[in-house]
Amino acid sequence: MVSIFRRFTMIGLFVTAFMGVLQSPAFGFPLTIELTINAIDDAGQSPNQVAYLRFAYVDPSSGNPAYYYVLPVGSQWTSRVPVDQFAIDHNISGWQLESEGNIWSPSPDNDFIVGDALINLPAGIYRISVVAGAFQYDSFNWSDYAGQWRWQLQIQAQEFDDDGNIVGYHDYGLGFFGLPIDYYPSKLEAIQENRGKYLDVPVNEGGSLNFWIWDWNSIDNSGSLTFDVAMAPIPEPSTLILVGTGLFFLARRFRRSNIHLK
Repeated sequence: MVSIFRRFTMIGLFVTAFMGVLQSPAFGFPLTIELTINAIDDAGQSPNQVAYLRFAYVDPSSGNPAYYYVLPVGSQWTSRVPVDQFAIDHNISGWQLESEGNIWSPSPDNDFIVGDALINLPAGIYRISVVAGAFQYDSFNWSDYAGQWRWQLQIQAQEFDDDGNIVGYHDYGLGFFGLPIDYYPSKLEAIQENRGKYLDVPVNEGGSLNFWIWDWNSIDNSGSLTFDVAMAPIPEPSTLILVGTGLFFLARRFRRSNIHLK
């Protein structure tokens, strides 16, 4: 009876060790990180671009393309009314608005870079999961996208050399899968339809994960996206072999003992 109890104890210890190898987080990375990115602050065409805002138009005197760059004006534009008025005040006509990120980033953050990032990560597989939020692509009501809500997170995994230079990257999307893009009539419906979705992204040692909302004119967005980032490390092959071998021999020994008991 004692020997049978010892065998079950040994099997339990091996199983516990095996599950611990599969589930334990990498050193230095917490179990889960919750992030929220803003649909204006963190919107643009690609991560790490410096924010700008400009009116693109044709110079009436020369007929050549021209740009009028807008500097922070003290308060963020929240509708198209101050945009139209600004163009009138500066004699700009026939314009299109072009922007990248948020030029009104509040002090002391002064975050004029598109998106947010987790940097210098341990190697592993990172699971990004939808938590909450949604955003409007056009809250200024000057396009066919007005009144529509989305949950679309852009993700870029970057690799670096020893000097800190980007040597490779891979782009991913969570909450949308190609075209046509999913739109929803309300924020509640957007999150209900996307909650539970997740994406597993591999990252090399020392790499980064960048998160942003893709947009051309980010000043007309509204809302935010909240998501979790968790790591599920893959154990070393040698560790799996050792643990698996131990379980195999325990199983054989236990089977022989049962035959002997019979």
